[in-house]
Amino acid sequence: MTRPEEPDDRIETHPDLIDPEWRKHAELDAWLGAKKELKKKRKQQRKAAPSYGYGAAAPSRWPGIAAIAGLIALLAAAVVVHQVQGTGVNEKSIGYRIVSSQPATPATPPPPHLL
Repeated sequence: MTRPEEPDDRIETHPDLIDPEWRKHAELDAWLGAKKELKKKRKQQRKAAPSYGYGAAAPSRWPGIAAIAGLIALLAAAVVVHQVQGTGVNEKSIGYRIVSSQPATPATPPPPHLL
């Protein structure tokens, strides 16, 4: 086996390649073989690529971006409405009393220093 640095002169001195007509034929065969290999490689790459159906384009990202922008706008509107309206119906204290078996004690007035 030859080293990569050394040129392989055996191809140039082959008896069949000395004939110019045969050499032309061999070059054409080599070119057609390379073309066939390239076609086969491209076909395999197309098969390996993700498919979205026959002739269909890849799905767009715009619906997802629009959905996220809509959620952000909805959240901003909710914050603004909450700031403008203040407390809502569900946020008010209803004042449930817990019923116990002990009698209710009267409420003591706050100390005078807190008034």
